Amino acid sequence: MAVVTRALLPDWLTTSALPFLKRLVDSGTKLRPKWYEQVLRMETTDRPHEQYDSYAKFGLMVQTDEGSAVTYDLPIQGFDKTLTPVDYSLGYKVSHRALKDDKLGPVKNLASGLGESDTETKNTVTADIFNQGFNSAFTGADGVELFSTAHLREDGVAFRNELATAADFSITSFRTALVDFRNFRDGRGKRRNLTVKWIMSAPDLYFDIAEVLESVGRPDTAENATNVTRRFFGGNNFSQIINDYLTDTDAWFIGADKEDHGLIFLEREPFTNATDVDFDTRTVKHAGWSTYDVDWVNNGIGVFGSSGG
Repeated sequence: MAVVTRALLPDWLTTSALPFLKRLVDSGTKLRPKWYEQVLRMETTDRPHEQYDSYAKFGLMVQTDEGSAVTYDLPIQGFDKTLTPVDYSLGYKVSHRALKDDKLGPVKNLASGLGESDTETKNTVTADIFNQGFNSAFTGADGVELFSTAHLREDGVAFRNELATAADFSITSFRTALVDFRNFRDGRGKRRNLTVKWIMSAPDLYFDIAEVLESVGRPDTAENATNVTRRFFGGNNFSQIINDYLTDTDAWFIGADKEDHGLIFLEREPFTNATDVDFDTRTVKHAGWSTYDVDWVNNGIGVFGSSGG
């Protein structure tokens, strides 16, 4: 049974404690950022399942001659997706004597480590949407992976939300992605007119992306040409996100506002923790848990990616 005892921490809890020990260094005291809150739609539920279904409303208006009847249209039901929040939990046990002899405090402060583990788990699980985004084994509501050249609209028309040929980030591939992004249409063929609000990558691509976004002149040529790339999506109303949890160092992604895509973090129970004492051994037990699901519930519109060259 895994129990924190004095023998596990001899440097400060037993007779062999370090004689000149001043303090214990806790490298995890700083609150970890939650990257996914910038990108995913944060939703809550009190039910075991939540179902999502897409639909397309109507097409373009029809020119009508004087005295002619109105043309009537029908909506189209689209793709359904069910999200099921699951439990994530972790705990530890501390012997009564180890807790009593903890004069420096670290054993008493172990509870904060559960919160750190919860945040780190969520950061990792949410990044898997992108890490598995080009994997055909992980499909969404329309039957293909998140980033695909074979997505379907509700009217059955195919479209893509990845480059036709995967490419490393460059000013050329980025501009192609921006134009493709502007060509997103709804399930009746009407333009969505979406604007890119963020670009995300692993730290490895930060400098290449920053040069393209922030250079006054074009960084890919010695000619004195103006870099107008940022102007395409509204100037400064745009963010570069460094995601430490992406496993593909040359993959990069762009996306719209949260309300314009279907990437969802669905939380049923926020991080909660509790303490109990075993009567017979006086062992203190502390556990933390949270319940959530992470997925995408549409056909990939609103996000765009490249797995790199």
